[in-house]
Amino acid sequence: MTSDQHRWIAPLRALGKRAVALPRQAGQRWQSPGRPRSMAVMAHQDDDLYFLNPLLASQLRHSEAHLTVCLTTGEADGRNAPGGTAAHAALPVDFEGFAAARFNGLRAAYGDMVLGDRGAKWHRAAITVGSGIEADLSTLVDAPQIRIVSLNLWCSPPPGSPADAGPLPRLWTGEAARTPTMIPTDSPVSATFDYSRESLVEALLHLLRDANPTLLWTMDPDPDRQLHNKANPQHADTGDYSDHIFHTITGLFAHEAARRWFAEGGGRAASVEAFRGYYVRRWPSNLSPKGRALKQRYKDVYGWADRRPADGPVGHGDLKVGGDAIGAGNASGTTLRYPGSRAWAVQGGDGRLSAFAVRGGRVVHWRATRSGGFAPGRGVPGTRLLPHVAALAAPDGGWRLFAVRQGLTAEPDRHVRDVWTIVLPASGDYAEVRWESLGNPNGRSDPAKRRNIGMPQAVALPGGRILLLARNAGKGLSARLHDGTSWTPWQDLGGWDTQDGLTAVALDDHTVEVLAAGRTGTARWRVTVPELTAEYTLLETEPPAGPPAVLRLPDGDRLLLFRRRNSASVLSYRTRGAGREWDLLTAADLGGHGGPGPLTARYVADSGAVLLAVRDDASSSSVAWLDPGGSTPCRWLREPTPIAGGHAVQVDHSGRPVVLAVSTAGGLFALRPNRSGSSLTSTKEVP
Repeated sequence: MTSDQHRWIAPLRALGKRAVALPRQAGQRWQSPGRPRSMAVMAHQDDDLYFLNPLLASQLRHSEAHLTVCLTTGEADGRNAPGGTAAHAALPVDFEGFAAARFNGLRAAYGDMVLGDRGAKWHRAAITVGSGIEADLSTLVDAPQIRIVSLNLWCSPPPGSPADAGPLPRLWTGEAARTPTMIPTDSPVSATFDYSRESLVEALLHLLRDANPTLLWTMDPDPDRQLHNKANPQHADTGDYSDHIFHTITGLFAHEAARRWFAEGGGRAASVEAFRGYYVRRWPSNLSPKGRALKQRYKDVYGWADRRPADGPVGHGDLKVGGDAIGAGNASGTTLRYPGSRAWAVQGGDGRLSAFAVRGGRVVHWRATRSGGFAPGRGVPGTRLLPHVAALAAPDGGWRLFAVRQGLTAEPDRHVRDVWTIVLPASGDYAEVRWESLGNPNGRSDPAKRRNIGMPQAVALPGGRILLLARNAGKGLSARLHDGTSWTPWQDLGGWDTQDGLTAVALDDHTVEVLAAGRTGTARWRVTVPELTAEYTLLETEPPAGPPAVLRLPDGDRLLLFRRRNSASVLSYRTRGAGREWDLLTAADLGGHGGPGPLTARYVADSGAVLLAVRDDASSSSVAWLDPGGSTPCRWLREPTPIAGGHAVQVDHSGRPVVLAVSTAGGLFALRPNRSGSSLTSTKEVP
């Protein structure tokens, strides 16, 4: 152990179990500029390995500090063997031992991700979180910036628990007053405790304050509704949702704790990203072969697939999943719940760029300076916003923004997820501006459906009109039209079985083409305005492995781009005959570096080419130029800074292309690609 590590760990031993802040690395400044601090809140020990990787492994290597919080012990049936096997039948029930084996597997996977050593040493200690409740802190000795906290909630309270005790989902709704904790085998925690709904939120809030993350990752709080049938077996989904209820409730608890943290002034630079859970098994895999191999590796380490000898009775991992191939199962993809907009940067009336992103639950506005850089961001009034914002230039030289506001309640039918809009004046005076609610495309006929809302997309039309689009609970399309003075009601435009992440382009015949990833092809709506009627068809492309992008070319044709299933390379289709029909017989594989989330593309007139940007497997930026008439793979360039969300591709006041992204440290930075494809320079991050 180095002297620095000794100084950092020693206070833990001296402090024992007093109420303490989480320890920090000796001599390290938590506010170090340009370095992200990340935190993940998960329900079970393997959730981050299944649903966050390969992004997690990359983030661990870049973070100044990382904390993973696991809420439950995941004790299952208490037998560390696959169900239905002879080994399973021969084992006695040992809930504490199986929980410990799962935590051992999680620590081994983190050791492998960070140090390449699944047998890496960890320091264990009991700490106090919130109001006197002990939790289990594990610190990676040779990389002490990596920590895991286990709150040790039982998934199913054991016999003899108080009558008002219940599992995590009932704690959220108030049907249970408490949920008890377990002491897994070999845990340093000395006693069992009870969490109330409030004390669990307070414990997460305590950890947020101490970790002070610039990136918060958690599970999907709003899973899709799912019809379970022979084609879509229920597996571990809960009810008519597409995920396990513990994942959902963990997402809700994490978002509520984050809301309180933001309300008290914390997390001003924090991006929040939620990830789909078991939903991913029903859609084409969006992982590259390399990303899939990495996810398989770390899942296998967690599952003790190598069966290396254990130094005790518990074991090195979770044998229920050891050796299973991720295939088309629960780890087949890595999918953002809120994939966001590609239009979060626009030119103002003076030609200068403005960029908008949600940090700390509010919009931050960065504006380009006359020298071409960006001034530090300033906050826009308004809170409780989900992770993304869409922006349009307003007729008066200002900006109109669209976002989704989240309201959380214990009662499932009283949740709020509404689209909001705001107009920011070009003067920059925000003192009197206010957000306006545009409601929810799912209406109020079934209140629970309000949570199944997609991120808003907006299209500027002639005459100051705006077409607002969002995916609805039926997995189809809804729209509202602003005629220059007022909004029409939400209109259901049909469609089904699509993923969130819309893309749209205005055509010359007073229609708007809207595209989305469908299950067996590309969903397409041709929306007529102002009537708000739509013709829905399914383009017989390959099934997209994520949100598509569409753009118009100078000759009137259009280009469709999306990630290819099982490879995550970028596939392109083009219309022919001045854009009249899509050529579905000719597709070009453009290569790439995999990754989740939306693609962003723009035709750059001065360069005569399309500039394409994606978030790749390493959670960083991959950028390429594409000859619109070509069909050969692009030359891809990478910028290693991890990002949150996706990119905006714009041109500045001089017509030069610029790719914008928000780093996981919370700052805005710009990439300046050379048209030859030989270089990619980045600017200094702006807070």
